[in-house]
Parts: sequence; structure tokens; C-alpha cells
Amino acid sequence: MDFQSALFRLLLFIPAFVAALTIHEFAHAWAGHRLGDDTAERQGRLTMDPLAHLDPFGCLIIVIAVISNWPLMGWAKPVPFNPSNLRNPRRDSMLIALAGPVSNLIQVPIWLGALWLLRLVAQRSNPDIGISVLQGLSETPDLSNMYGLLGTVLAFGVVINIGLAAFNMIPIPPLDGHYILEALGPPFITDFYNAIRPWSFIVLYVLLLTHTINTILDPVYRVAYGVVALALGISWF
Repeated sequence: MDFQSALFRLLLFIPAFVAALTIHEFAHAWAGHRLGDDTAERQGRLTMDPLAHLDPFGCLIIVIAVISNWPLMGWAKPVPFNPSNLRNPRRDSMLIALAGPVSNLIQVPIWLGALWLLRLVAQRSNPDIGISVLQGLSETPDLSNMYGLLGTVLAFGVVINIGLAAFNMIPIPPLDGHYILEALGPPFITDFYNAIRPWSFIVLYVLLLTHTINTILDPVYRVAYGVVALALGISWF
């Protein structure tokens, strides 16, 4: 894929990416608010405004991933919460963490249903829409196929949300999975996370550079692409 095609693919990717991250972070803030903590609200995070949530480095990683055709990943600014404001800090911290990935999974059938409807509308005049969409996801977008381009935007909504849900469940600070493991695991897990928390971004960055996270997420993306293919009427599995 040449650089120009990669940039155009990035443009098709951005709407679903921004929506997925914004709703993910809003879900954290909403859950914290419902559970009695107003920290996120006071810091302006109880909002659907993407600018309140997007993290420059997390966005840069996703841009590099899309242009380089790596497995999709990225993150927004973590939503703050104060455990001392929660009625049951151990349980409620886990619920706040779960709210983000769950919000991504809730978005999947919406994007998938829209993609399926588009296929029904387009298939009579554009029988190759499925091939065009899958090509746009992983290769060079077909600029002459408008149905295919729109379908690629919708398909990215499916793939991104499944990928972000899985990525954020990795139990490494500051990702959501570490709060869940901390709540469910033995006390020494908390001591371990407190020890590595100051270096967590370095750990995460090393795992990205060494493609360890790519290896972990690759099966997840295979499933996501398979789900998209089934919605397009293409046998994948």
C-alpha cells in the first residue's frame, strides 16, 4: 500500500475510531458518576465531546498502526476516579473499568447492523461490495466504489470496537484490565501494580515495539474480520 492510499484509509478509519474512544471514556465517567464519584465530572470528562477524551500519544499510535497496516490499537486519556468516594471501592473500581470495554462491545452490533443493511441496499447494483470493504480494511481502498468506501467506514466500526475492548482488557496499567484483575486477585496484585505503575507507559511502549501486543490481539482481529465478512455474505471461517 502506498502512502497516499494509507492516508485515505486513515480518513475512512477516523469516524469509528473517534466514536469508539469517546463513548468508551464517557462510559467510564458515567459509571463513576452513577457509583457516587464526581471526579470525572469535575474534570470535564462526563461529556461526549471527543476533545475532552483523546490522548495525543494514543492517537499517534493508532495513526502509525493504520498507515503501517499493523493490528489496530490506541487509547484515550484515562478517566480519573477517586476510590474513597465509592461505596464499595474494590467492586466499584472494577465496574468503572468494565464500563469502557462493555461500551465498545455494545457498539459492535450497531455498526454491524448498519453494514448489513448497506449490503442489502447495495448488492443489486454493486455485487462486489464485500470484496471492496475487506480490501479497504486491510489493503488499498477502492476509490471508485462509493458503497465500498461507506462499507469500509462501517466495518472499521466493528473491528475497532472489538479490538479496543480486547486491548483495554490487557491487565497492564493504565489499561482497564488491570483494575479488574486487581479487584478479583489476591492482595499482592495491588502491591505489584503499585510498584510498576510509575513505569507502566514504558512497559506498554516496549510491548508495542516488540509486537507482543500485536501477537496477543491478532486472534481477536481475525475474529473481528470474520464477523465483518459474514455480515457481507462472505465465507470467512
